[in-house]
Amino acid sequence: MSPTGDRTLVEDLLANGVDDWIYAGWVHQIAKRTGLQNPADLRTVSLGIIAEVLARGLMVPGEYNGEGHRPWECSTASAMERITESWVAWGDTPPTPGAIVWLALTQAGREIGEAVLEREQR
Repeated sequence: MSPTGDRTLVEDLLANGVDDWIYAGWVHQIAKRTGLQNPADLRTVSLGIIAEVLARGLMVPGEYNGEGHRPWECSTASAMERITESWVAWGDTPPTPGAIVWLALTQAGREIGEAVLEREQR
């Protein structure tokens, strides 16, 4: 079984976020683990994953400003509205790096991501 085989989709996202900020297309790749192929279904699953990590305070949305991750100054609901509208407008192709949103781990998200990686090293 692959190292990601036992991970939930959220755990996969958080483990990947330990070493890098995550962009929307990366979330799309994680959503493909479900076996879904339809672009609208993959977008829906991707948005659900993002909504969960934002609502649980595990990641923060923002953008890359040339120096680092700059969190958006808005509520989770406003961020999800912005992400959803941008993704729908993007269309059916997977988002490219930098498109739609960059996600950064919070301390709580980092702890879970690191625990997933540690679990897999055993």
